[in-house]
Amino acid sequence: MTTQNDTKQINPAALSPETAAKMLGLQVDIVQKHIVQGAPVAADGTISLISYAAWLNSRENYGN
Repeated sequence: MTTQNDTKQINPAALSPETAAKMLGLQVDIVQKHIVQGAPVAADGTISLISYAAWLNSRENYGN
């Protein structure tokens, strides 16, 4: 039987670049490149999956 303590919780509002890349099927280098290009990150270096997706969408739609 699995209990809550047996599973690792993932917070989509605070992902490491490595975890975000893995979840999105990207190489970590691409996520890090996006951060350098202005993708939103928190002060602790984590990424909100929703904010990152919105940032990617704005780049696609507006060429930013």
